Amino acid sequence: MEPNGVNAKPWRLRRAIPPGPEPRMPGLEPWSRLIRNGGLDSKSARLAWLRGINDADDLAWRLDSAWSRSTDPYLLPGVGEAVLRIREAIEKGQSICVYGDYDVDGVTATALLVRVLDKLGAKASFFIPNRFSDGYGLHLDCIQDLKAARNPDLLISVDCGVRSVEEVRASLELGMDWVITDHHALGTEFPPAKAVVHPHIGDYANRGLAGVGVAFKLAQALLDAVPTPKGEDIAFLDGLLKLVAIGTIADMMPLHGENALLVRRGLDALRGANGPGLTALLKAARIESGGNAAGVGLVRAQDIAFGVAPRLNAVGRMGGAEDAVRLLLTRDSAEAERLAARVESLNLERRAIQRHLAMNLSAPMGEDFDLVVEPTAHKGVIGIVAGQRMRESGRPTGVCTVLEGVAQCSLRAPEGFDLGELLQLTQPFLISGGGHRAAAGMSFDLAKLPFVRQSLLRGANLQARNLRAPGIPVDGVGPGVVPSSQELDRLEPFGQGFPPVLVVMEGALQAAPQLFGTGHAKLRLAGLTEPLTWFSGAEPSQGMLKGDSIRMACTVQDQARWGRSFLVDGPVGEEVSA
Repeated sequence: MEPNGVNAKPWRLRRAIPPGPEPRMPGLEPWSRLIRNGGLDSKSARLAWLRGINDADDLAWRLDSAWSRSTDPYLLPGVGEAVLRIREAIEKGQSICVYGDYDVDGVTATALLVRVLDKLGAKASFFIPNRFSDGYGLHLDCIQDLKAARNPDLLISVDCGVRSVEEVRASLELGMDWVITDHHALGTEFPPAKAVVHPHIGDYANRGLAGVGVAFKLAQALLDAVPTPKGEDIAFLDGLLKLVAIGTIADMMPLHGENALLVRRGLDALRGANGPGLTALLKAARIESGGNAAGVGLVRAQDIAFGVAPRLNAVGRMGGAEDAVRLLLTRDSAEAERLAARVESLNLERRAIQRHLAMNLSAPMGEDFDLVVEPTAHKGVIGIVAGQRMRESGRPTGVCTVLEGVAQCSLRAPEGFDLGELLQLTQPFLISGGGHRAAAGMSFDLAKLPFVRQSLLRGANLQARNLRAPGIPVDGVGPGVVPSSQELDRLEPFGQGFPPVLVVMEGALQAAPQLFGTGHAKLRLAGLTEPLTWFSGAEPSQGMLKGDSIRMACTVQDQARWGRSFLVDGPVGEEVSA
């Protein structure tokens, strides 16, 4: 693969470094303030600066994730009213049902709130709608079934419900109250609930809370751990933050400000002792044990994104998500092992279906919005495939299946694009739609596909014009720009809004690629100690020969046992101006 091969994409530095003499004298770099005030080494300070960090205070959420930096939960709109109604239900012995969503954010939020309600002595249960038979959000059929089967006095939504005006109104007629907690786009009218807890109401400081983050803030207020937890409350809330970290990372919420603090504390907590469910889940994700037999080694955000989250998601993608909640809640090791085995089996099934769909979809056409419709696609995997195509093309992407004449679509977008704005443009043609900047969903009558496509294309074209520069954003060339494993760990969490390290590796092949596994390859470059590992890259690597000059974008992986490795993200060509 030559550097300028047909599969190569241009690259650019994440942030243009102001012109000046090179090499610069120490203390004169644009990131020198982060070295002086943040206690970072030069490589780490440079990485942070490339991600838009100019002031050490913006890094404090990561470097010193003290509770005192977090926001008082009672400043989150709706929390006060929600606490009053929930405490009333607990005091009166009323039945409470937590109504969640089937994705990782909803599953972790459900488990978190059930755990807190149990601690407070509530009569609590949970319900997760089925992705296939029920769909997303509140549904009157499900509510009526809950009334008949459990007769709850109070329902608490997590990660859904803010647009469900009619469903909540119908519940009141059935004699059931609602507390709505959500973080999705607001509608023109609030549901007639006892409380609506949502970070986009008013001017709340952290508008980027995930659904599980909203549930956590409510839980903190319910436990009287305000304005910040103290004493024994700290350990319990840090335990809850394990779920917040998993759900926030999986839902692709921005990892800066308070979100960085909550996720960082959650990742740190995951490195200690965990309950049977999380222990089994981390083991299935091959997150290695550390020196402490009760805990694990370093747990990073990318371990959650690519190891833990897909497994939890697989349960809801392949059917009902209740077992995912049970796995997170169980205190029984035998049950945890049984549920983890089921999760792993469903995850393997999901991966096989996902690979088949990805291989059989038509290739992207190079348009500003890649929208592809496959009537037979499995609804549970279209979001993952959309994410894969988005990363490969660098463009907003939608993958759709068709059920009874209605296109059901999952959308993904790279940084710099806003799916919420795009959905607004397509609103006249949609049956439903909602989500976030980076991940969303929509449905529409298949006959309206041309109108939906044109609306998305026009909107994506306008958004693309506002991007700073073409090309894949990277952190530099060669392994020398990457900080040590210990310094990288200080900057965790990496993810949405604070992207993982990506560097350009270039050189001549020492030998032909070494193929292994199912479509994987190892590439060894002259002058580089560590090999490059290219997962699912065997096919494009088969034409490479010893001595070929290559240029690859690579992510960095550090493991306690194996040390540092570089994982190939894809071939890149020439640098373009930022």
